[in-house]
Amino acid sequence: MVLLKDSSTKEEIREQYEQIWSELLNKDEEKAEHVLKKLEYELLPTRQKILRRWGKILSPFKKRFIWIILLSVVGFFLLAYVLFIYVSLWVEDY
Repeated sequence: MVLLKDSSTKEEIREQYEQIWSELLNKDEEKAEHVLKKLEYELLPTRQKILRRWGKILSPFKKRFIWIILLSVVGFFLLAYVLFIYVSLWVEDY
């Protein structure tokens, strides 16, 4: 793989870049930012792409409210299980 600065097609790629830039100037600002963010993501090394993807997936778990809900649900089902066993043993004795 040859670096772009050493490539023989460097000028053709620069012309394509200039054409894309002139098209971006006529687009909506949000659309242009979206295109630039996608381009920036594609230029990242593979390791950073993976870390960024996992960061997006795990970002809800960084909030305290999610953990409170998760632990409450687990605690509720654990308590319901224990009460079910306790009641079933109690009913069995009679």
